[in-house]
Amino acid sequence: MQSVITLVIGFVTSVLLWFFFRPPFGKNIVRLSTDQRIVALTYDDGPSPPYTDQLLDILAKHNVKATFFLIGKRIERHPETVDRMIAEGHQIGNHTYNHPVLGFLPPFYVQRQIERTDDLIRQHGIVEDIVFRAPMLTRFLPVAYVLAKLDRTHISGDVWSWDWTTQNPDKITETVLKKTLSSTESGSIIVLHDGKAENKNANRSGTIEATDRIITALKQDGYQFVRLSDVRRAAISDQQSAVR
Repeated sequence: MQSVITLVIGFVTSVLLWFFFRPPFGKNIVRLSTDQRIVALTYDDGPSPPYTDQLLDILAKHNVKATFFLIGKRIERHPETVDRMIAEGHQIGNHTYNHPVLGFLPPFYVQRQIERTDDLIRQHGIVEDIVFRAPMLTRFLPVAYVLAKLDRTHISGDVWSWDWTTQNPDKITETVLKKTLSSTESGSIIVLHDGKAENKNANRSGTIEATDRIITALKQDGYQFVRLSDVRRAAISDQQSAVR
């Protein structure tokens, strides 16, 4: 009897943990829905001068647009960098106000983190829907609950650069290209960082150099680069064409 009770407790615990860490509701995008040869470059934890500005120079050199998931506290510190991102055609996303691990916080705090940063982004003239990515991509139960309540989607990614563990441009480039080129599906979302969590300063020169190499290599292989909003707008346009 004791073994049965232990087995039941173990099963219930496993189900609860699975439900918490991988909630079976809400929208979570890992890859773009497309059959085209495209990828999306995304950058977290900025803006973080001077590295974000250097990164913008690289993107401008290649005429590539990216999506930046910004920390609200850094938006307040570096509004001129945010204005430059927008002026140069990049997409701005929400990465919370001060980068807490949202999965272990109450829902009201999660919502406050999102809405506070939304407000800061809106102050820079953004009128379209704001994409959201949780710190460390932790879409645990409280995050999924709040996003579902707000009818918002979580943006994850399928190509992790691991550039928060190394700034060796060779390693970052190799990791991204290997994962992107070996994927059997199109529309990879590449996760990189132009800043560091908790508003700390960090050297991101390796990410900048790797970005230059990644863009060059993927362009040579026939890939095009898009913002997350580009694919959504294309899907809406296709739906409208079908209706007509």
